[in-house]
Amino acid sequence: MKKFFIIIFCTSSISWSQEDLKNLEGVDIIGNRFGFKKVGLYDEEVADKFTIRGFSQMEIFTNELSDDFWTAKNTTCLLANHRKDDLDTYLQLKWNKDQDGCDWVGMGFGWDSWTAKDIAYIQDTIALELEVRSTGKSFTNLPWAFGIEDYSGRQAWLGYSKSFLIGKEITQKWTKVQIPFSLFPCEDNQLDLTSVKQLIIQFFGEGSIEVNSIKIIPFSGKLKLDIHATPISNSPSIDGDLTDWNTSFTSLSEDHSFAVRYNLDTLFFAFSVMDDTPMQNSQKERNSWNGDAIELAFSTNPTANEKRKFFLLSDQHIGIVSGSNIPVWSYTASSEMPTIMKSFKQNERGYTVEIAVPYYALYNQQLQAGTQLGFEVAIDLGTNEKRESQARWNSSYEEGFNLSPAKWGKLILDK
Repeated sequence: MKKFFIIIFCTSSISWSQEDLKNLEGVDIIGNRFGFKKVGLYDEEVADKFTIRGFSQMEIFTNELSDDFWTAKNTTCLLANHRKDDLDTYLQLKWNKDQDGCDWVGMGFGWDSWTAKDIAYIQDTIALELEVRSTGKSFTNLPWAFGIEDYSGRQAWLGYSKSFLIGKEITQKWTKVQIPFSLFPCEDNQLDLTSVKQLIIQFFGEGSIEVNSIKIIPFSGKLKLDIHATPISNSPSIDGDLTDWNTSFTSLSEDHSFAVRYNLDTLFFAFSVMDDTPMQNSQKERNSWNGDAIELAFSTNPTANEKRKFFLLSDQHIGIVSGSNIPVWSYTASSEMPTIMKSFKQNERGYTVEIAVPYYALYNQQLQAGTQLGFEVAIDLGTNEKRESQARWNSSYEEGFNLSPAKWGKLILDK
């Protein structure tokens, strides 16, 4: 029995036309065709294979630039060229935000001809995937921010994180970057996920890259990093010397690494910090973060909801001023914690540090093997005057771990 299909094309009152976009100041339209695709009469079964629970608007950019792509007119700030070689069709991008007149540098995709996209029911099961490659040397940091905008004008933004990179670095071969949609702070910004208008990418600094595709894919990976704490039976010396740490270290960023050990009563932390001007911090107490410092945040309640966006009484946040005899400061209790031991040792790259948190003495409970605790760590770099940068472990994509445990990773106490 033959199947017959009636296809009706409608225009929405909220869709943007090419003429609408031309009226926006500072916007340039690249491309001269709409993103319609030819679908065969019996392609229904094939099309179903490329949907996610019925959502089919997954291709944001693949081979062609259509009229739903825009970029800033000033090509000295951002130059976007559509290229084609023997193997690939791709978007070549070169930008420099540090020039005069480049206050905002970016581009956007209204994909699927500016129709409203409903991703509310699949937000937790999808990711934004970019396939990119370097035009020169390999690198890991992409100075971009990604924004989702709805048709009311509300936006939710997320910064790039090395954790989004599938692989060690972006090379001259196509490399994938995957960004879970659930990380976008849509709820906090009251974004209407049933009426998504466009994807916006904002550029910072200076650089160049080639983009082969941008699309939405199914995502089932873990959203939180984890680190395993090695059990030990004794209490080691806290002297800043890490040569006796017979355990692997976890990368916190390109420059820093850390490891965790524990016994029934104490958590032990070790850090290797790269810093050209090490251990400069004249602050103390609640201002401990404003210079060279290490911040630890963890939960003492393994059953606490890991998605909570507020601190419980069982959540801890402490600050350790680098290279100083100033006592450790508890931001949650607003008090000094003189029982926490620490020791720093300077080297040619920066410094190393050991920290011992007397868990049982402070929280009146022992550490249990197999337990998972919410956990985050940050390294503050600065001078005696102020903090200049902060490297975070799990929440490298967004600030605010000091307010929201939802941004923490997991500390797993191995057996």
